[in-house]
Amino acid sequence: MGALLVVFAFGGCSRQGSRAGVDASGHEGATLRVALVAKSLGNGFFDAVDKGGEEAARELGRVQVIDTGPTSTTAEGQIDVLNALIAQHVDAIAVSANDPDALVPTLKKALNRGIKVISFDSAVASGGRLVHLAASSDALIGHTCAGRCCSARGARPDRDSVGNSDLDQSERLDRGNEGDAAAIPTA
Repeated sequence: MGALLVVFAFGGCSRQGSRAGVDASGHEGATLRVALVAKSLGNGFFDAVDKGGEEAARELGRVQVIDTGPTSTTAEGQIDVLNALIAQHVDAIAVSANDPDALVPTLKKALNRGIKVISFDSAVASGGRLVHLAASSDALIGHTCAGRCCSARGARPDRDSVGNSDLDQSERLDRGNEGDAAAIPTA
């Protein structure tokens, strides 16, 4: 995920409207600074994102990744971090939002100053970002979880029910699910 964030943010970055890799004065080889803003520091998921971002930066070259976030999972903490990044004139910010709406005014300020903003994992409302990078969709996650539950109990997801069902217990028994009829609630 971190590698994708850096590549995506890097691809759209430029300083003051110039080409990527060229600073505002026209000097080649400018280092682009991409901030990865976690929901909070010390979270294993975001540690993995940071590691992927660092690997991508090494592969791309001329990219500095700034791994940061608040110490607690609050929108106020993220807003403080974001304001500091805006003051540092970073080139891009990728953020996993603690509150999708509360971050919008601060991120609009970043966008208005030419900073590329994307969200990942937990989206920022559309007014505060250019795009949201989702690792998956809720529907796909639900389908996968249901399929794995069915497989774990020896059922087929295309035929049998997981959780609530229109089939009553007798219909499931008729379909050959004797072992799970009592274990799976019907309401």
